[in-house]
Amino acid sequence: MPRPLAGVFFDAGNTLLVEEPGKHLWEMSIAPIAGALEVLTALKPSYRLGVISNTVGSGDAELADALEKAGIRRLIDALVTSRDFGKAKPDPAIYAEGARRLGVSLDRTLMVGDRLDTDVAGALNAGIPAVWLRHPGAIPIPGIAPTHVIDRLDELPGWLDATYTLHGR
Repeated sequence: MPRPLAGVFFDAGNTLLVEEPGKHLWEMSIAPIAGALEVLTALKPSYRLGVISNTVGSGDAELADALEKAGIRRLIDALVTSRDFGKAKPDPAIYAEGARRLGVSLDRTLMVGDRLDTDVAGALNAGIPAVWLRHPGAIPIPGIAPTHVIDRLDELPGWLDATYTLHGR
């Protein structure tokens, strides 16, 4: 039986925000991924929501600004960027920091992201469930087994309800 869930982490690029390869956040025309606003709005009454993002030139303030431009910052309770924190996914420490900032215990969180090597592997390394948002053409990586796989972000609320609500949150 799954443990009760209190927090849901999301990766930023290609999970909540449309990523423009090779560009810094401040260079991108910021747009939410299809369904991001609706999914976050649906989850907000039941979960604390966070963003954990590997960033190079951007930090917490730039990520917060990008989420604001995308119209979703108000739904996010906490965020962590690798640049400002000093460790990056898949290091388990960034997930522990995310949980601390969310105000929930790490073992009551899960991660949603599009990259198996960072988002999913890191969450599994941290001992929490990992949902892979599998984009068209994505290739599985041997040895990295997500807890669950979705092909569209809007599949997440139904899976969370079926998996966690039935067993008590």
